Amino acid sequence: MSKKNPKVLIFSPSARGGIAEHTYYQAKALENAGAKVICLVSPSFLAGRKTNFTTITCLPDPAEGPSSLTKKFRMAWQIILSGYVLASKVIIHRPDLVLFDTYTEYLSPLWIDPHIFLSRIVGVCYAANLHDPVRSFVVGPLWWHRLSVWLAYQPLDFVLVHDKLPEFSSVPSRVRIVEVPIGFFDDGESIKKCEETKRDWGVEAGQKVFLAFGFVRDGKNLDLAIKALTEVTEAFLVIAGSIASSHERPFSFYRNLASELKVDHRCKFFEGFVSDEALADYFSAADFILLTYSSKFYSQSGVLGIAAKARKPVLASASPSPLIESVRKYSLGVIIPPDVPREVISGMRELIDRPPEARWEEFEASASWELNAKKILESAKCLINTTSAETKFPES
Repeated sequence: MSKKNPKVLIFSPSARGGIAEHTYYQAKALENAGAKVICLVSPSFLAGRKTNFTTITCLPDPAEGPSSLTKKFRMAWQIILSGYVLASKVIIHRPDLVLFDTYTEYLSPLWIDPHIFLSRIVGVCYAANLHDPVRSFVVGPLWWHRLSVWLAYQPLDFVLVHDKLPEFSSVPSRVRIVEVPIGFFDDGESIKKCEETKRDWGVEAGQKVFLAFGFVRDGKNLDLAIKALTEVTEAFLVIAGSIASSHERPFSFYRNLASELKVDHRCKFFEGFVSDEALADYFSAADFILLTYSSKFYSQSGVLGIAAKARKPVLASASPSPLIESVRKYSLGVIIPPDVPREVISGMRELIDRPPEARWEEFEASASWELNAKKILESAKCLINTTSAETKFPES
């Protein structure tokens, strides 16, 4: 059933990084499609970026600082509080769809009850972006983890995925699976010339820049990239972003490793949030983009879209996933087995010696935020009248 101007309430506790960027572009596309979007955010959501949709600042900022018992209690309290804040906003705004920025099961037994009630009894439609279909990270006892995963799916009518789910996915059979594309993230306009940026970094003639951008996690195998520099002598590595959490190796680990291996003169580290203005400079000056995820990665990478828009081939590794499928289907770079040091070396050399003839335009045509929004509204049974002159959607 079509509904004019359906109301979509997006729950976005993620303040920065790929998930927050995904929320921004998805909400923007839904608003452009004719939906009335209300996004619940924290004060630091994308550093105050202007939006064409309504934001309500009612969620706490993510806990920062070194790991400690106090921080863990604060994080737990924030998760529980945010769940109840969302429930109150659902009651106040009465949306046609409640959309989670990402599926999360953490502490769900302590905050999920009102959402099960709103979904099952009141009839509110719930959905979640399932960026990680394999919930292998266990918090607490295994029985608690399994209970949390099971309960967190209970309010959901459908989940949004980027490719077919692996056979061992934990999604219950009653929850509908909706495949949607991820559009491109805007990389802006480069302020500096490519040569100027490379000169500032200390890149010498003949060297090729490999850029690792985004949250710095152990699972991105950046240590293997640094070690590869000892053999791929024409490679220059740039790591730019923030440490994902206190559980991950700090930037000092990577700096010290580069120094120990005597390749620090071919490494540049930029720790911290990268502004929208600086983003384009990084991708303009890079020759290749590192997406060397571990075997525990089953999702898509928003950085791939930025790389594609900048026309920069990638070095990719992961388990079977939308990321690997996209790179393979459109020849966007070199794919290597995950977690194998020698393969990182071989992959870097292959990119330098034989860069692929990527089908950028085909990939760009497949990555549509408009289609993403259309499928969300269709699945929630609140699709705008697509025959109107104001709103036109591409064919599925």
